[in-house]
Amino acid sequence: MRKVITVHLFFLALSFLVYMEGIAKTGPDLIWNMMLALIAYDFAVLTRYFKQAWLFPILFILWLVFYPNTFYMITDIVHMHWVGDTLWNRASLHLFMVFVPSILFGIYCGIESWLILLERFKFSWCTELLATLVLSVISSMAIYIGRYDRLNTWDLVSNPGQVVQKLLETFQRERLLFILGFTFIQFMSLVFLSQNNKKS
Repeated sequence: MRKVITVHLFFLALSFLVYMEGIAKTGPDLIWNMMLALIAYDFAVLTRYFKQAWLFPILFILWLVFYPNTFYMITDIVHMHWVGDTLWNRASLHLFMVFVPSILFGIYCGIESWLILLERFKFSWCTELLATLVLSVISSMAIYIGRYDRLNTWDLVSNPGQVVQKLLETFQRERLLFILGFTFIQFMSLVFLSQNNKKS
């Protein structure tokens, strides 16, 4: 529970910094993006406290819906047009020291939430690798339609047909570089921090 509280305190601290730097008004909504990542983390945490068999699938689906928001935050790098003079310009350095922790917060929420769920699944090493790869591919497709097609998590409810259509379109050749690249980033991150050291 102490770690959960600490994660939420990090969210509050980073949100305060984003607000003070005025990023939410002039740039991407980092606070909103971090909150969506935090929701994914929270759904994973809830699986630890509500162990009823019928409730876990619901919490898992809700986690899966929000999970792509975690690594999506990497795409906020595109807003860092000032990064070239970060080390020499004090204003840019201020922004850098808010952007980078915010992006890492989202990534860490994704990684930690997956590790929490792996405790429940108790996969073998090979199965865990396969599940991690599948998750990374699905999430990368969702990140693509979030960044390029501007679809959001709630579109799964308000416009599910369009979400399915856009997901199917992600298999087009010109989109594969983005999807494969993000799949590799996620898979590498999740495997590096995996706690499963069992031999297959």
